[in-house]
This record gives sequence, structure tokens and C-alpha cells, in this order.
Amino acid sequence: MNQESLNRFLRYVRVDTQSDENSPTCPSTAKQLNLTKMLQQELAVLGIESEIDEFGVLYAKLHGEPGLDPIGLNSHVDTALECSGKDVKPQVIECYDGGVIELGHGYSMSPEQFPNLAKYKGQSLVVTSGDTLLGADDKAGVAIIMSVLAYFVAHPEIKHHPICVCFTPDEEIGRGPDHFDAKKFGAKYAYTVDGDTPYDIAYETFNAASATVKIQGKAIHPGEAKGKLINAQTVAMAFDRALPEKQRPEFTEGHEGFNHLVGMEGNVEEATLHYILRNHDQAKLAQQKEDFAKAKSDVEQAYPGAKIELTITDSYRNMKEVLDVHPEALEKAREAFRKLGLTPTSKPIRGGTDGATFSFKGCPTPNLGTGSYNHHGRFEYLSVSEFETMIEIVKTILLA
Repeated sequence: MNQESLNRFLRYVRVDTQSDENSPTCPSTAKQLNLTKMLQQELAVLGIESEIDEFGVLYAKLHGEPGLDPIGLNSHVDTALECSGKDVKPQVIECYDGGVIELGHGYSMSPEQFPNLAKYKGQSLVVTSGDTLLGADDKAGVAIIMSVLAYFVAHPEIKHHPICVCFTPDEEIGRGPDHFDAKKFGAKYAYTVDGDTPYDIAYETFNAASATVKIQGKAIHPGEAKGKLINAQTVAMAFDRALPEKQRPEFTEGHEGFNHLVGMEGNVEEATLHYILRNHDQAKLAQQKEDFAKAKSDVEQAYPGAKIELTITDSYRNMKEVLDVHPEALEKAREAFRKLGLTPTSKPIRGGTDGATFSFKGCPTPNLGTGSYNHHGRFEYLSVSEFETMIEIVKTILLA
């Protein structure tokens, strides 16, 4: 076990960095800068200059062999909103016995619930204390990048590509790459270190959009409501039922797209629904948007007098479009896997990555894993051996 790298990860997850989708600022929460500034201090100790711009994005560069392409590495510092990220107390299990793991606060996890756990019997894991997420998404990626930089600084005799580093805020709320500056980053191509298995090179992600449905009803005292009341909440439920049921995420996998209701609020007079729309195929995503328009029309006919406002906004596109044309990053990563005697897989990402937007901003950026799983909740865990494997993969990618 590389204790220094593991300690780095354990140190980072203890910093509360949850983003806030309701905040208009960038970064959306000031506390994200607590980790970003910590990273800047650690980079300074390594002798690496860095800059944190007005949007909370950190840029740094470690010089390498002249004439070699500068290669970028990036991860995000914020954690997800689904579960608390405050007062994270990571637990290290040094020799997992293959059975039930008691997390705390009445929660446990086992291979019966999460079959992937079985393969880690006898290995070291990092788990939560049951009352928070772990934050390996994406502090494992941050720790991997910092460990790689520390290695090359400690071994100046090893020749490597110039390394460009970028740590972004607000990835979990879809705004991480909004202010990314490809020129300032300076990489010819890059890798987002933000996934699960270290044996996958992901270069295909969703095309993504968001939809907001605002419904205006009519509030009347229920005692005199007959023929007058239009309950906006009832209309909202009807709208959701008007969408294709089998296109919800719980019914889809692989390349299948989905519509996901992520939030709803309201009362009798007003109600709002928030959706995310995802599909690897741009034409199929367009059809999903048409389904929303049809649902609006159908529900308006079923509830005359209700007013429905539908807004659909594109978020990001499938980075495969870029990487098919600029495959250098994929070829470099595959070569590194071969050198290590590994055979990489490539499965479509069923989620977002800063690399998608980076790619369309001029820096082709596939996605690599971290060795962490069950992200965004109290059952999140990190395989220490896979975390260390990912460090070796990234180091090998960067070798001259």
C-alpha cells in the first residue's frame, strides 16, 4: 500500500466541497476553494507554480521534455448533492474479509447488495461512516493527479511529457467546464480522471439537455372548487405520466437514453418539474425533446385552463464526435495499458464528464477511472489497489 498517496486521498475527502445548484456564483460554494487552495499550497511545496482564476479553476504545469506534446490531467473538487459531504469520516479496511461491512448509523454493505465487492476479499478498501458520501468522486482523481506530480518531482531523472493540470469546481451541477480556458490549460490533449474501474478508457458520453416544466393552475377553496379548481400538482403528475415510461433511467442501460425527473416542487396554484435528458445518439435526443413537446400539448388539452411553460436547454455533447477525429489521446492511453500488460475496455459513460466540454473547446479529453464505486451516496467505496493501479497507468501515459 502506498501510504502517502492514500493519506493524500483521506486528507482531501475530509474537506467539505459540495456544490450548490441553486447558487448563481462560480464556484457555486466558497467552501470548494478550501480544497483548491490546499492543492495550490501542496503544488507550491512541490515547486510547481499554479493559478486559481476568478471562477475557482486551478491551472498548473510541470515542465517536461522539450519537443514533446503537453498532456493534460483534470479532475473536479466538488462532491455530489444527493448525500451530505460534511464531516466525512473515511474508514480504512486493511484486509476485507468478504462479508458484511458495518458502516455506522445503522447502514451496512455486502456482496449480496453490491456483487462487485466480492472481488476485493483480502484487499484494502476505504468506505464511509454511513452518514455521508465518501467523496471519491472526484477526490480520488485529484489524489491520483497529485500523486503522479509528486512522483515526477521526486524523480527528475525520469523523462516525461510536459504535464498540464486543471482542477475545476461545480462539475456535479454541470457547470464545471463553463469557464475552462483551453489556451491557458495548454495541453494538446488531456485525460479526465473521474470514473470507476481503472481498466476502462471512456471516450463516449451522453448528449445532454435539461428541461424545466412550469405549470400555472387555479387555486380555489376546495369547498367550492367544482368546475373551477385546476390543481397544478395534479397537472404536473399528468405531465410526467405523459412521457414514455420505459425511458426512465431505472429501465435503461448501455446506449439507451433516458428522461430523469430530478426535482419537483409546487402547490395547488404553481408547480415545477426539473428533468435531465440523456442520449448517446443526437437524433434520439431530439426525439426525446419532441416527446416533451407532445406531452405539453396533450396535457394542455386534458386540462384546459392550465398554463404550461416548457424550456429545454442543451448541456453538453458526446465527446466521441471529437475523439473520432482526434484519436491521439486514446492511442497514447492504449499504449500505456499495453506496456503495463493490461487490456483496456471502453464502455459508454452513462453520466457527465468535464472532458466532454473540454473536447469541444479544443482539447480532446477521454475519461479514465479511479478505482472508486457507488458514487453519490453513503455506500461509496474506494479500492486501494485499483487506486494505486490508476496512478501507475497515468504515470505510464506521461512517460517520454
